[in-house]
Amino acid sequence: MRAGQIRDSNRHTLLALLAQSGCEAVDLGLVRDDEALITAAVERGIETCDALVTTGGVSVGDFDYVKAVLDRLGRMQWMQVAIKPAKPLAFGVVDDKPVFGLPGNPVSSMVSFELFARPGLRHLMGHPPGRLFRPTVPAIADEPLSRRPDGKTHFSRVTAVVGDDGRYRVRSSGGQASNLLRAMALADALAVLPDGEGVDEGDPVAVLLVRP
Repeated sequence: MRAGQIRDSNRHTLLALLAQSGCEAVDLGLVRDDEALITAAVERGIETCDALVTTGGVSVGDFDYVKAVLDRLGRMQWMQVAIKPAKPLAFGVVDDKPVFGLPGNPVSSMVSFELFARPGLRHLMGHPPGRLFRPTVPAIADEPLSRRPDGKTHFSRVTAVVGDDGRYRVRSSGGQASNLLRAMALADALAVLPDGEGVDEGDPVAVLLVRP
């Protein structure tokens, strides 16, 4: 790996999450920031798959050609969701096939998949409403889970264990920046932290269980 290059982590994590969700994942490969190449990859995916999941190129960067391509080929909605991580999100259809446009930061792509793409795909697969989303359970924070007010709901990566009292107890799994995969790899759950200062040790907190 040379200086200035970025590891291709999103493709591998999303392929694993798709398989875990019951999908037959098709790897369309890593595509450079080239409009013609992105167009070809999207068209290939639409021709051969029932739905398309992309990662990266959904924000406002100079080389976000994914947005231009999907707007030209389909009917898309581009959103800034009031959550952290995973603020930018896109959803729409190309040739009547659903398209989920996920952000490019590694943790953001995984969190947005869990919150938005996974439920949508499972709905398309015929799962009943009660099995679309990961279970959300009450837990107790075994340490402070701090955050700053910013108008967003935060999804903090945590490890979760069932205590002697039968309740889930959670701790941070590590650094919470959206480029830090280690904390996401160690996490059993996402602690849902409403806008504010977070929760103190011993406080109740809702958690989204992300392990099978």
